[in-house]
Amino acid sequence: MKRLFLALTLLSAITSYQLATAQTALTGTQAYDHLQSERQRADRVVGEAAAPPMDSLKKADQILVDALRYYDRADVQELAKSNIYLFARKGDILFDRSVIQLKMGQPDAAAESLLYGLQGKSASFYARIINDEAVFAPIRKHPTIVALLTKAQVGNRLFNSNALKTPYQPVISEDERVAGLSKLWSEAKYNFAYFDHIPDLDWDKLYLEYLPKIRAAKSTVQYFHVLEAFCAHLHDGHTNVWASDPKLVDSVSRRPPIRFALVEDKILVQEVLSDSLMQSGIRLGLELVSIDGMPAKTYADQHVRPYQSGSSPQNLDVSTYTYSLLNGPKDKPVALTFRDAAGQTISRTLPRFGYSNLKPTPAFRFRILPGNVAYVQLNSFGDAQSLNGFKAAFDSIATTNALILDVRLNGGGDSGYGWNVLGYLTDKPMKTGSYSARLYSPLRRARGEDVVFESVESDDSGWPANGKKLYTKPVVVLTSGRTFSAAEDFAVVFDAMKRGTIIGEPTGGSTGQPLAFALPGGVMARVCTKRDMYPDGTEWNGKGIQPGVLVRPTVADLQAGRDTVLEAALAHLGITNTAGKTAKPKKGK
Repeated sequence: MKRLFLALTLLSAITSYQLATAQTALTGTQAYDHLQSERQRADRVVGEAAAPPMDSLKKADQILVDALRYYDRADVQELAKSNIYLFARKGDILFDRSVIQLKMGQPDAAAESLLYGLQGKSASFYARIINDEAVFAPIRKHPTIVALLTKAQVGNRLFNSNALKTPYQPVISEDERVAGLSKLWSEAKYNFAYFDHIPDLDWDKLYLEYLPKIRAAKSTVQYFHVLEAFCAHLHDGHTNVWASDPKLVDSVSRRPPIRFALVEDKILVQEVLSDSLMQSGIRLGLELVSIDGMPAKTYADQHVRPYQSGSSPQNLDVSTYTYSLLNGPKDKPVALTFRDAAGQTISRTLPRFGYSNLKPTPAFRFRILPGNVAYVQLNSFGDAQSLNGFKAAFDSIATTNALILDVRLNGGGDSGYGWNVLGYLTDKPMKTGSYSARLYSPLRRARGEDVVFESVESDDSGWPANGKKLYTKPVVVLTSGRTFSAAEDFAVVFDAMKRGTIIGEPTGGSTGQPLAFALPGGVMARVCTKRDMYPDGTEWNGKGIQPGVLVRPTVADLQAGRDTVLEAALAHLGITNTAGKTAKPKKGK
């Protein structure tokens, strides 16, 4: 059931947060959180067993019945009118309940529970899950829902037909390749949010120019790279293509577990995620001089950068040097030459695949620095780990004199996790931003009207403060070009709160709700559909969140093991580091 639960979390940009005190008026986000937590509780009660005990199923069913009663309360109903996330909970709760009812052997009741979702705006989404998941096999032909399923499939086929979701083959047909380019072109044409950022681009003209290239592709790998290059013209970090089939991944996206950064026009080793590579002499701060016998910068400019989608120069640099520089086929090693600070070179030929005992970057890290400063790394908002880590450490954080929140390595995830952390820093609701999306109307177009944008996702009540725990001491946030997407949403809210200073480099400059869709040959694509702005409407896409104190790492400092940005943060907080190096922790978790 857990996989179904995760799949059914519609519009999941908002997740869990603390309920406010009883004296505070209920907000839409608080009601949303309560209902989501009840869904999660029911899911835990059922567990992972193929045939859960009947008592567990009945208990989970009652939890969902109570959640529906809560949803039907007059105050919650009123909030749902202006909160699309809260509004969508009823359909999801009923969907969860239908799964439980099927496991209890109640197909008629399950079909009744599905009626609400199959009659609403998300009918095609629910229909797709019903047709794909084995648990629904007993009721796909149930007379209560069969007509609704048929109707929903009509709309689903229009935008998500399996006809263009063909599997990977080393060589797919010319028709499939042309269809893939055409699908990408059309989805962007009608849904992309930022054509005004690229006013000189003629999208139809570019499509015509790429048709001969897509026809000339001799393999699926070449076809994939043509799609990458086509998409890169949109200059958006949330608009790109990627390999979804494992065989295509093996052909284009395998790389040694090393991450680089462009620092003062030099490519430096930023992370080494394998003990074996560290033991071979590859360490932080080494300069990458050449790749496969070609100067590393030249290699990047010719073989990597043209295929990257990025919203800003720093976003393109991160995509090129940090994430994609050594991408290639699984079975083709890559020859690298490094140079250390003393000018000595080392050469290594590294496999792109097969490493074990990798060291993933933890989502949360906490330590206390000299001066009683709490240093917290929030490295991912992909799940609740960073938020849960912050919650667990808060009692220790609360005793410190200042707090540094580091999101320099945070590539995003779910904005709600970050906003919940910020909820500990204020006793007032937080404005999370302003948003808009294209409102396409065939009738307006026929009348000669231009593209219209409508405001979306407005919640005047704001994101609630924690309400129970509050940190009032000075706060600093550290950012870099790797701060991306939901981590930028975090930085926007922090900046708008005027709660402290952002120190470091501009963020990646890209967020928004991407629309994902399949292309022939085992390829997936996405197009950014939503414009995200500061609460006052100030746009930052394509520029990044600008730090209040700009600090860029230097080659010399990185090679000496110094964290230039963290030192600047400590200095900003009045902490002097006489050793000239990153302060070591006195205590922490």
